[in-house]
Amino acid sequence: MKSPFLEKDYESIRQKAYTLRHNYFDDMDKHLLNLESSLTNKGLDVLWMKDKDSLYAAVSTLVKELNARRLTFDTKIPFESAFQQYADVIPIEQAENSSDDIDLLVLNADFAVCDSGSLVFLDKKSKFCFNKAKNMAIIVNIDQIIINQQDLSFFIALKYLSKENKMPQDVKIIQNQLQYVFPSHLSFLSDQVVSQEAMNITVILYMNDIEEILSSEVIKESLYCIECGQCLDVCPVASACDNLSPIQLIKMNCFDKYNQSQHLFSHTTLCGSCEAACPVKIPLIRLMFSEMQASNLSVKYSRSKQLYSLFSKRSKLNKINNSFLRFFFIKRFFGQNKSLGRYFNSQNGDFFNITYQPPYEDNPNELIKDTDIER
Repeated sequence: MKSPFLEKDYESIRQKAYTLRHNYFDDMDKHLLNLESSLTNKGLDVLWMKDKDSLYAAVSTLVKELNARRLTFDTKIPFESAFQQYADVIPIEQAENSSDDIDLLVLNADFAVCDSGSLVFLDKKSKFCFNKAKNMAIIVNIDQIIINQQDLSFFIALKYLSKENKMPQDVKIIQNQLQYVFPSHLSFLSDQVVSQEAMNITVILYMNDIEEILSSEVIKESLYCIECGQCLDVCPVASACDNLSPIQLIKMNCFDKYNQSQHLFSHTTLCGSCEAACPVKIPLIRLMFSEMQASNLSVKYSRSKQLYSLFSKRSKLNKINNSFLRFFFIKRFFGQNKSLGRYFNSQNGDFFNITYQPPYEDNPNELIKDTDIER
């Protein structure tokens, strides 16, 4: 059930979110430079990293420069194994419950705001570690940036209120340089004597190797995602298989069309539930069709062409209600994916619940014709 916030005018809210995200990516270079300027004016160090290898190298350099021995990570990237050989990597749960200080806390920001230079953290596992860290390295994915401070509350609400009317329990916003507070050497004279010094904060603007996505005016819209998880929650394939969300499928295929094209074809029913649920109004079905078309044109083997033909004319599949034909259809196209095969076999209704016309269907040079579908 949607929250009252979304029930009020869901479509206009989604359109506003889409427009704001479009405006950011339409002039992203300028906004990123504004963010860098806002951060450096506050005395924060800013690094730019292109891919995962350079990100690991940047964190490694920080560890050495700071002579950090006690590290804690609160990120989606598995840094721990890379640093265990020469530092004491403290699990985040242990760091939370310990009174000991941390030399370096490495974590992801959920959002960053260009005009104010604010760094936003929502329900982080490391929420109490902020008071224990002597130094922080904050990773900001460049696709999770907001232009104006006035839009921050809108995106936080959109990210959380789309799910069971919940809001974040812990919100931290870094707007100025932090102070690390520690007991003074003179504390034996008074329990109240403490010292403080500026915390070393390094912000890493992380490109995450997305140049190929940015180069496509179509697939670029996949970067509008605010990582709310709604498409994953409503996807029948994700729940039946390996929990890959529709937006992840699109991005994966763009990074490696040759290896991921079959993955894209065999892990979607194109039912449209993800697109209807997306609070940022990303046209997920159109993006999937676009990637299927790219895969169809780029690979040599026939299976991809057969599957693209199948999906591009998917309205005909809704007429396959004969159990005998359904059995052989499922076995042929989803036989290697047993989880998805079981999902299809459990459905009594149509294979697809929306009608979609690809934007290139009127193209006279279209490769896929109605006669390509096997009857």
